[in-house]
Amino acid sequence: MAATLSSEIKASLAWLLQDTQGLTTVADASRLEFAASLNNGSAAGQANALWHDLRTLAAGANDDLVLSALSHTLFGSAITTALTAVKGILIVNTATLSGEDLIVGAAAANAWSAPFGGAAHQARVPAGASLLLVNTATGWPVAAGVTDVLRIASQGAGVIDYKIAVVGLHA
Repeated sequence: MAATLSSEIKASLAWLLQDTQGLTTVADASRLEFAASLNNGSAAGQANALWHDLRTLAAGANDDLVLSALSHTLFGSAITTALTAVKGILIVNTATLSGEDLIVGAAAANAWSAPFGGAAHQARVPAGASLLLVNTATGWPVAAGVTDVLRIASQGAGVIDYKIAVVGLHA
């Protein structure tokens, strides 16, 4: 039986800004939303691979995820997902103490840097925060052994748990 994937990526930011001026209140209320559904396949707007995990990092440790060889256990079987492109990635830092930040990107070798602009570029995910990157059209390329290492580093003094989900295309 062939595996199929359907996924949905959503982000929303709503606001109500009010300013009282004399006898009146001026308000700005709106919402900015993003939503994409990816059906099974390998074309634009499609995905056929998913990998997710709950990970733990010791203080000052690095987690180098090889996107072309992500392993996990599913239904009691060991599975390796070999991504060739990333269409969406969500990283959630579950730490609650200020300073327990994750630094995403800038692996020492074979850095996956497509969404960051360069191999030395990084994004900081503070405690209690998340990072969502989405490119549903073509995805960001992953080249095995060349640009396939996503580094997630602990900048905190304690243990940091984080959640990660990656949707994309497999070989």
